[in-house]
Amino acid sequence: MKAINKSCDSFRKFMESDSYYIDKTMILKAYLSDSSDTAILFARPRRFGKSLTMTMFRDFLDIRQDSKEIFKGLKIMECQDIVDKYMNQYPVVYLSLKEVFGDSFEIVFRNFQVAISTICDEMEDLLDCAEIGRFNKARFEKLGNLAAEKPDTEQAIALFCRMLRQKYGKPAYVIIDEYDVPIAKALGTEHYDKTRDMIEHMLSYVCKTNDDVQAVLLTGCMYTVKNSAYTGVNNIIPYSVLSPKYASMIGFTEEDVKKLLKDACLEDHFDTVEEWYDGYLFGRDKMYCPWDVLRYVSSILDGTYSEKKGPQSYWLNTSEVSLKLIRGFFGKTAGVNEKFEQLLAGKTIDCVVNEYLTYHDIHENGDNLWSALVETGYLTKAVEEDMNLMPLRIPSRSVQLAFRLEVWGFFKDKVENACVTDLINALWAGETNRAEGALNQILEAMLSFYHEYHEYSYHLILDGFFTGMGYHVLSELETGYGRSDLIIKDPARQRSMILELKHEKEEKNMKAALKEASSQIIKKKYESSLKYEGYAQRFQFAMAFCDKKSLIAPVANQ
Repeated sequence: MKAINKSCDSFRKFMESDSYYIDKTMILKAYLSDSSDTAILFARPRRFGKSLTMTMFRDFLDIRQDSKEIFKGLKIMECQDIVDKYMNQYPVVYLSLKEVFGDSFEIVFRNFQVAISTICDEMEDLLDCAEIGRFNKARFEKLGNLAAEKPDTEQAIALFCRMLRQKYGKPAYVIIDEYDVPIAKALGTEHYDKTRDMIEHMLSYVCKTNDDVQAVLLTGCMYTVKNSAYTGVNNIIPYSVLSPKYASMIGFTEEDVKKLLKDACLEDHFDTVEEWYDGYLFGRDKMYCPWDVLRYVSSILDGTYSEKKGPQSYWLNTSEVSLKLIRGFFGKTAGVNEKFEQLLAGKTIDCVVNEYLTYHDIHENGDNLWSALVETGYLTKAVEEDMNLMPLRIPSRSVQLAFRLEVWGFFKDKVENACVTDLINALWAGETNRAEGALNQILEAMLSFYHEYHEYSYHLILDGFFTGMGYHVLSELETGYGRSDLIIKDPARQRSMILELKHEKEEKNMKAALKEASSQIIKKKYESSLKYEGYAQRFQFAMAFCDKKSLIAPVANQ
């Protein structure tokens, strides 16, 4: 099997390195055969192959390249009409904005200037073209020297297209990868409005009617420029994760995954891959995250995979924007917290999904949060067809772990790690009085977190604590004759713990609630699955809560 290249996002370099490639070239035919939309956005979460797709478009179309060799043997070469009409037949302007961000607008703008200057360097031969006038050449040189003012820098892509048309006699394709990264990175900062204005202004020059532009292709996570003051931006047609069109063409289908596993002689790993990395519904198609699947397969092939540790959430921490979104909502309304716990328990939540959501509107209400998490890959729809009220769920074990660790990331800023460690160590030691004291101290420190307490409030807190400390946490898992609130498993597979939680509005009822939780653990035989799995140490605890107070009681194994 060819080597798996997990990080290269340049199609030409990828193919010239003779790396293993899942053929996704038919997106070229799908778009070019019906290119009536002059400005489109492929909206996908991070790590789904957007950049590789966009460089593939660039290398296929670019008149300045000879790309027959790198596309040799791929499916698109069977479409002779498309090859004859488009392959290396058009000038292309390619811009990536994934590195355009910073702590101030001055830094953001400077990074934007650098990205533009890089294009000037690649097209320096335009200065030798007699058909291009001296004023355009002078503006071009200023851009290349990082000396252009903001208005000229925002119009740079339009200038490049004009100069390319003057040289080649054809309008240019404009390809902008990760167009929304500058806007997303600026979310919550003082320079958000200036950054968004700069990006929208740049897009408007090329997305509105422009004889120098054949078409504009964008990638990003969200269609965040809808209803812009710049009219050209409103011409962009988004193909989001909800759109059936192009749904299976960015990312891995189940067929792609099975082929990869077969080629790697790892067919027997399909169930694990499906459990951990499957679960997305794009349009009507079931999809896998390529980053996760490739990293998992590669770890087995190169010997770095740990059977003891098991599969990993490689997608974790690839989107700091989503982290901001989640933490921005924690503790603000009881409804949001409850829905987080429902999701972590493997349930669905019903929400109205807005695929035209802008970043600055995200925190207006809870529904906007869920819409943003769908677009950024933390959630997916649970039904094939679009509905006004859409059932949403966490896609996979990989993303569920990412969710749990984001919860822990929020909580650890609120309490001392020593308190959490003391709580967990006391529970493993069976020292309920010490555990109770540590938990009460934690609850007191988190006084401002909830407006009103419910059972899921404590559930979410404990879930986050154990996950953050590296334990395998199962929420409301069917076991014995019912569903236990939390099952905690030691990564070493020696120790396990069952926690059954009860909440009371009045403190006088806490002891009765504790007895009820203890009785439930015993009667419903919650420990039976752990006994069957061979866990030598099985701890069981009943917990009762009322506001900032807790009671903990051990439950004897049966």
